[in-house]
Amino acid sequence: MMLAAFVFAAGPIGRSDGIVEGVPSVSAAAFSDVGGHWAADAVEWAAANGIVDGYPDGTFRPDGAVSEPEFLAMLLRAFPQTVAPEPAPSEPWYAGFYAVARAYGWPVAGDPDAPFDRGRVARIVAASQGVAGSEEEAIRYLLANGLARGKTSPTVEGFAPRDRLTRAEAVTFIRRLTERGLYLQPAPTDGQPGAASADIRVFGYAIGDREQDVVAGLGEPARRDASLYGFDWYVYNRDDRRYGLIGVQSGRVVALFGIIDAWEAEGGIRFGSTYDEVRNVYGEPLEFIEKGNARYLFKYGEREALLYETEKGYATFFFDRRDGDRAVALLTVEREVEQSLRGFYGEPSERLRQSLELESFELANASRAAYGLRPFAWDESAAAVARKHSCDMAQNGYFDHVAPDGRTLADRLKAGGVRYRLAAENLAAGTPDAFRAHVGLMNSPGHRQNLLHPSLERLGVGVCFGGEMNVYLTQNFYAL
Repeated sequence: MMLAAFVFAAGPIGRSDGIVEGVPSVSAAAFSDVGGHWAADAVEWAAANGIVDGYPDGTFRPDGAVSEPEFLAMLLRAFPQTVAPEPAPSEPWYAGFYAVARAYGWPVAGDPDAPFDRGRVARIVAASQGVAGSEEEAIRYLLANGLARGKTSPTVEGFAPRDRLTRAEAVTFIRRLTERGLYLQPAPTDGQPGAASADIRVFGYAIGDREQDVVAGLGEPARRDASLYGFDWYVYNRDDRRYGLIGVQSGRVVALFGIIDAWEAEGGIRFGSTYDEVRNVYGEPLEFIEKGNARYLFKYGEREALLYETEKGYATFFFDRRDGDRAVALLTVEREVEQSLRGFYGEPSERLRQSLELESFELANASRAAYGLRPFAWDESAAAVARKHSCDMAQNGYFDHVAPDGRTLADRLKAGGVRYRLAAENLAAGTPDAFRAHVGLMNSPGHRQNLLHPSLERLGVGVCFGGEMNVYLTQNFYAL
């Protein structure tokens, strides 16, 4: 990743609850809940220097959680020589802080609502001192240089990287930086593409995080879907634009998938980043994954996907070639899990079939949300028709909208008792999961038109395993 010089215009700093600009500084002694707290001195220092302030009820809430933008606000207030630009009227209060962080190449998640843990703080603090690397390397740097002491011991584990950052801990980290006469710096690069460490997060979580932390932060998933790898996908689908899946195995996160606004990667890569921007950050992509003595080639359309090996596994960025080659989704799988799958397809099961059908439906609605379209309603009658057609193709060795006996979509819908005024159908085969199938359909003009058709109202998806292509997927759309 290359960084150009970045100059910020002076301007007022934004505001949020508990972090207020322009209020007279307050002594920690004035806070009703700080006396006797282990961080009382740091709180008093931060309050006296205008880095933080208390709440209207006279408390500081030292053990309250800190969000990523709040921490950035504290950090930049402590170093006034780096001034955040004033946000535009249409921007959130923290826009200027993220502008600094991204210009400096710090590994921010960019999601103000995502859980903000001590491991991410370690990476941001280390990056602000010109040290790039993994979370473990960042923690070791902090411990070795007296910028942290750990929660239970001066070790990576004792640092408790998955614990949420508190307000008291935040001001303590920042005070130690200033006490050592340090200053804020851009994160380093080696001058070559691919220098980023490919930290990838969905809803703020990364591979290696604990299942219990995911559930504590995001709540119980809407479903636990089967995956082709054998682990469970925890499905979070409350918001179509922030649709994501967290892969969990043995109590750990081992895979992530996010579309539209649910994901972010190293170097500020997110929804809307271009194909060329991703390549500038991550460099030359892989053409295959080597497993044992075999090389597994992943074929996509031109400028449709980029595959990389990262510190923790393999990551695939997916792009919308029909809309400026923009990045729309990301899938990452832990190395050991990916290597354990020999072949391209999972073990067929009824649960996996249902999972692929529902995921295909939800991905369609995620793409519609990105374009301001109303979501489809699930239609089980249409799904039954679609499923029957998928199985007919698998069993009779063809791939077409017209069956060998001449039956068409209209014939199939009529036989299934589906009444409609407008209907359409998409087909996909040979794709191992719903993610790759969706990207391929969105990059094909006719299929894309069906997925984004403003007049189509209902969708049923049917999957069948078997046949020459292993997986057949049919989407039946219609409007009443």
